[in-house]
Amino acid sequence: MRHLGLVLATVAGGLLLSACSQIDSLTPVGGAAVTSVRNATNDVLVDQQVSILVAPVCTEVDSGFTCTGSTTDGREILTKAGGTSPYELTISIDGEVIYTGTAKEVLEAAVLESS
Repeated sequence: MRHLGLVLATVAGGLLLSACSQIDSLTPVGGAAVTSVRNATNDVLVDQQVSILVAPVCTEVDSGFTCTGSTTDGREILTKAGGTSPYELTISIDGEVIYTGTAKEVLEAAVLESS
């Protein structure tokens, strides 16, 4: 009987821990910080109905990350992101800023939309 109580307590603890933020679990599944920045960039572009010819490719730079791509009409897509969570983003198209905020905010909104 004591063994059953221990098993039930372990299961209950696991269930409580699994209720933690879904966003926090995305980073390990996604593989890296650069994945969070790339996913957030793509979510913003889709949300703002930007016609993408070349999806932004993100690279790590000294200050964080830079992502570049292009629209179907030849305009440059540029994302600059900070190197630490929550990854401050500035996304622009041909120099016109279309989004400023954090990758975490974008990813949290995407999770809420899909719920």
